[in-house]
Amino acid sequence: MLFFLFFAPFSCFSQLSESFSDGNFTYNPVWTGNSNNFIVNSEKQLQSVATAASSSCLFTPSQAIQNATWECKFTIDYPTSSSNYACMYIVSDKQSIENGFKGYFVQVGGSNDEVSLYCQEGTQKVKIIDGIDKRTDVRPLNINVKVTRDSLSVFHLYSRLSTEKDDVLEGTAQNSNVLKSNYFGLSYNNTATTGNCYFFDDIFVTGGKVTDITSPEWISIEILYPDTVKCVFSEAMNFEAQVLRINGQAVGILSQYHDEEMTEIKLVASMLFERGNVYHISWEGLTDLSGNALKNQTRDYACTEKMSFGDVVFNEVMFHQPDSSFEYIELYNRSEKLVELDGIIFTTRKAGGSLNAGNKIPEGVFVFPHNCVAFTSNPDVVKAYHQCPEEAKIVQTGWSNLNNESATLVLVNAQKDTVYDEFTYNELMHHMLIKNPKGVALERMYPDRESQDLTNWHSAAFCNNYGTPGFKNSQYRERDDEDGGKKLFFLEEDVFSPDNDGVDDVCVLKYVLEEEGYVANILILSATGERVFSFANNELLASSGQLLWDGRNDHGKVATVGIYVIFIEIIQPTKGKRKHFKIPVVLSSR
Repeated sequence: MLFFLFFAPFSCFSQLSESFSDGNFTYNPVWTGNSNNFIVNSEKQLQSVATAASSSCLFTPSQAIQNATWECKFTIDYPTSSSNYACMYIVSDKQSIENGFKGYFVQVGGSNDEVSLYCQEGTQKVKIIDGIDKRTDVRPLNINVKVTRDSLSVFHLYSRLSTEKDDVLEGTAQNSNVLKSNYFGLSYNNTATTGNCYFFDDIFVTGGKVTDITSPEWISIEILYPDTVKCVFSEAMNFEAQVLRINGQAVGILSQYHDEEMTEIKLVASMLFERGNVYHISWEGLTDLSGNALKNQTRDYACTEKMSFGDVVFNEVMFHQPDSSFEYIELYNRSEKLVELDGIIFTTRKAGGSLNAGNKIPEGVFVFPHNCVAFTSNPDVVKAYHQCPEEAKIVQTGWSNLNNESATLVLVNAQKDTVYDEFTYNELMHHMLIKNPKGVALERMYPDRESQDLTNWHSAAFCNNYGTPGFKNSQYRERDDEDGGKKLFFLEEDVFSPDNDGVDDVCVLKYVLEEEGYVANILILSATGERVFSFANNELLASSGQLLWDGRNDHGKVATVGIYVIFIEIIQPTKGKRKHFKIPVVLSSR
């Protein structure tokens, strides 16, 4: 036990000392990368030997980051510039950095001829220590670079020219964006004539690891038909003890393959995946190399089918923005397919017929058969303004303001050479009683009719603030035919008691109309015919719906116990139809 306690603090200690005195970089330690563009020369220095313009690098394992020091001597026999510079990668999660990495690096040279420290996450680079300008503006450049990092993530960057006795502090910065290292590396960027002008020597690295307590993340999933699952994670993983479950059932793994970085795995499962299904996929027992469990252990994957013309159509458009909300468009999947919308663009036509840039639907958006999805720049505000149900599907995208009077909407593929649907709207398409179309959406009534059928579009009903983004249209009609059955206004219960006891607290008046376009005047009258409350005053109704009375009168006070009459007048202005109904209701105190 004493032996273990004594040596445990040193088990995470990392040290690298390399002077290339053995005449190679392939052993003790092993450096890998663009090895053809490096040699160890007769002076026992690592030297560049690129024969053309290139960016060349070598990496070797290193976990040093806590209370660490990194040091290297650089010689560059050419004036540094934006095309000629060298780098020391003090921390890197990868040894292949062409497509980005996570770590820190020092750049020697560049546009400002300086020595600076950068933090890089993916392909995003941020300079955290801006070194002294013109410091590397000398030929040949002989400079020793040193970086230290303490336990509080404070970096110090030093440099020392061959003409100087002491290190010069380039700057200090605190940064904890990256807390793990796998590799140390060197690189140079050369033009066609400077391929042999870079020299590296006297490398020294020491330091420990930061204790890893961060859970890894499941970045992406892809199903490769017919039986393979491909997953990518945020860091190296331990794939030895995992259990893969699909739709709650453990699935046998016939074979598995992972990349060198241990961040990507392909599993051949003992089942076949079918298009048109959504699979609920989860991992059990999957951890990173430090034993931290996976942060997000479950994901859904939709095995979508290719979209064809007319499968997905414009279903609703809010083209004149309300004062307190935003514009949106809504798409409806009228096919029997599970359709992925990733990369599809919704846009408008220019006056000459060509297409504007439009907005691309983000990755991972799919829509089930006979379901809809809305797109806007601010889903949260739109959802709240229109009092959308929880299941309403509203997705954030980029947005180009729509014309308030008229425009042609077009749904196209990413290359804009395939049109899936097209709809020309006009403010004159609103119902005749909509005097101000601002904040009123146009809704499709029958899904199966063509988008350009102007009789198939109608103003959204006044409920939900004249819009139904991401859920069933207020003017939606199930069948494209006239249903001659008897339509009624009717009560959910004939007696209600507004006493907030959770039982029949409100009067629910339901309705189903035989056609669209009805305007309603609905009053609550006392038994003697006096007006008590106004349900609706020239309000445009949906084809079906419900209205609620909480028992209050027009003065905001609860009406007295008794019998009341709901007087209903509906008018179809375009056809001159007028109908009346009277329905009794009892307000009780229980």
